[in-house]
Amino acid sequence: MNRGNARAPIYLVDDDYETFLEVIKESSKFFQVYLSAYCLMSNHYHLLLTTPRANLARFMRHLNGVYTQRHNRLHKKDGHLFRGRYKAILVQEDEYLTHLVRYIHLNPVQASLVQDPKDYHWSSHAHYLKAKDEEWLKVTKTLKYFSSNIWSARKAYLDFIRQGIDPKTKAFFKKRKPGPIFGDADFIEAIKEKFLVRKNNTLFKETPEIRPLHGECMIDRIKKEVSRKFNVSQEALCLSRRGEHNRPRTIAVALAREISGLQLGELARHFKVGSYKTISAHHQKFVRSLSRDKTARQSYDDIKERCIQIET
Repeated sequence: MNRGNARAPIYLVDDDYETFLEVIKESSKFFQVYLSAYCLMSNHYHLLLTTPRANLARFMRHLNGVYTQRHNRLHKKDGHLFRGRYKAILVQEDEYLTHLVRYIHLNPVQASLVQDPKDYHWSSHAHYLKAKDEEWLKVTKTLKYFSSNIWSARKAYLDFIRQGIDPKTKAFFKKRKPGPIFGDADFIEAIKEKFLVRKNNTLFKETPEIRPLHGECMIDRIKKEVSRKFNVSQEALCLSRRGEHNRPRTIAVALAREISGLQLGELARHFKVGSYKTISAHHQKFVRSLSRDKTARQSYDDIKERCIQIET
C-alpha cells in the first residue's frame, strides 16, 4: 500500500491509471513478481503481490520510481509523488488471503464511489469475474480456494463478495498502523520462531515492518537464557525492590538494550520499568561496571552469545 504525498491524488486522469498498470506489467515481467489482486484509488493503491525471488523492495522501488517519473512528465511537475516508503504486510494464505482480496475489491464501495465493485474500472475484480489469468495477474489460484471447479469458484467468490467485509479484516485495517502480519495467532508465532530472530534473512529485509516483532522475539530469548543462567523465574526479571540489586534483571535489560533493536520506551514496558530514562541510566551504569568486574563480563558475554546463536 502507498499514498500520495500529503494524501494528494496520485492519479489525476484516466491515463494515469493506465500508466500505472503498464508500469506494473513491465515491473512484473522484469522482476518476476505477480499480482493476485489490486485496486487503484485516487490517492492510494493496494497491491496483493507474490515475490518468488524475494525481491519486493526492488520491485516496489522500481514501480514507484518509474511511475513518478512518467506522471511528472505527463503533468509537467517534479518532486515526490508518494508520501514515502510503501507499507508491506505479510499475509497468510487460504482464509486470510481471500478475505484480503475481498477487502481490496470493496475499497471503492467503502469509499462510496460505486455500489457494486464490477462498476469500478481500476481494480482486479473484473479479472475474477472472467476467471482468467494474465502473465502479470494470477486470479485462478485464489479462486481455487473457493472450489476446484473454476466456474463454481467464480460463483462462490461472487457470493463471498456480496457478504461484505468481515469484522476481523475491517478491524485490522481500520487501525492507524495495521500490524505487519495478517494471519492467525499460530501463523504469526510460526513466522516469529522461524524467521524473525535472524536479522539477516530474506523476510526481515523484505518487510521492515516486522522489525518490532524481531525485537520481541529477542526479548523472549534473553529472558529465557538469563532465567536459566541464574536459576530464577522470568517474572523475577521484571521485579524491582528498593535497596536491592537484581543482577539478573540488570543483565537482561542491558542485553535487550544492546541486541533487541527495540526503543527505550518499549524496553521499559517489557521489564516494567517506570521510565525509559531509567533504562538508559541503568544501562550506562552497568556497562561501566563490566570493565571492572570480569565475572559479570563473562556471564554477560556467555548469555549474549547464546541469545544470538540463532542469528548466525
